[in-house]
Amino acid sequence: KLQVPKLRTLDVFSGCGGLSEGFHQAGVSETLWAIEMWEPAAQAFRLNNPGTTVFTEDCNVLLKLVMAGEKTNSLGQKLPQKGDVEMLCGGPPCQGFSGMNRFNSRTYSKFKNSLVVSFLSYCDYYRPRFFLLENVRNFVSFKRSMVLKLTLRCLVRMGYQCTFGVLQAGQYGVAQTRRRAIVLAAAPGEKLPMFPEPLHVFAPRACQLSVVVDDKKFVSNITR
Repeated sequence: KLQVPKLRTLDVFSGCGGLSEGFHQAGVSETLWAIEMWEPAAQAFRLNNPGTTVFTEDCNVLLKLVMAGEKTNSLGQKLPQKGDVEMLCGGPPCQGFSGMNRFNSRTYSKFKNSLVVSFLSYCDYYRPRFFLLENVRNFVSFKRSMVLKLTLRCLVRMGYQCTFGVLQAGQYGVAQTRRRAIVLAAAPGEKLPMFPEPLHVFAPRACQLSVVVDDKKFVSNITR
């Protein structure tokens, strides 16, 4: 059997590592670096991934260090350098996009949402082979889809191939109703992955996966 090298991955806004774990179980990546400011979540990531360097600092501060030519942070942890990162994944804080948040127009939420731009800055600097952004379903419609369109425009201008869609996590084994917005990108010369076929039957009312942007309906390749 052909052994395909695993992608060297940086997980930004990693939490306790759920997104990375999915990639690990799929056998496609090895998360060598993770960034998570909340110490309890970062510690959980360390316990489950002892080979990963987990940073508990502001992602903007870390990127500035790397861009300034620094090799380590203040704790002596080695920073990934340009050319090291083959896969960039992450779920920027989503409180500002969530329909559950009654205060999503306040300055704090605007700041949270700006972390999407920080995540795109990581992509611009490292230029990984593959990129994945995960967020709540409202990410695709927030502010008349402006955040989604900005994200796609930035990736296209970097030269990436892009696709986006809404997936139901329950169709892939998660024991809950959980629709998530996914943006996938692949560098020039790489094959842009399609979304995986559902593995489980799930309530039809929870599987409205098409989205409307600028009066156009977009349907993912898995929508029946």
